[in-house]
Amino acid sequence: MSLDCFFGGSDCLFKDKKSMMEGKVTEFAKKRFEEGNKDVAQYLAQIKSQVSSDLEKKSLAKTDKKATITQKSSVVAKNLVNNKQTVSKNINYFYKIFGH
Repeated sequence: MSLDCFFGGSDCLFKDKKSMMEGKVTEFAKKRFEEGNKDVAQYLAQIKSQVSSDLEKKSLAKTDKKATITQKSSVVAKNLVNNKQTVSKNINYFYKIFGH
C-alpha cells in the first residue's frame, strides 16, 4: 500500500498541514489502508510520534537560537561599554596633552 503524497490534497494521507497536525486522515487514504489490510491506527500513531518529535526538535532549535542571540547581545553590550570607556580615556588624554 502506498500513497503518492503525504499531504496536500484529498488523494494524499492528509488534506493539509492542519489535518496532519490533528491526525485527520483523508477518506482516500483510509480506503487505501483498508485495501492493503494495514493498521491505520498504528500508522497514525507512528506519524503523530514523528510529528511530535520534529516539533520538539524545532522548538529546541529555536531555544538554542534565542540563547545564541542573547549571548551575542551580551557581548555587543560589553563591547559598547568598553568602547565608551576607551573613547572617554582618549578624550581625557587629549585634554591632558592639549590642555583644553
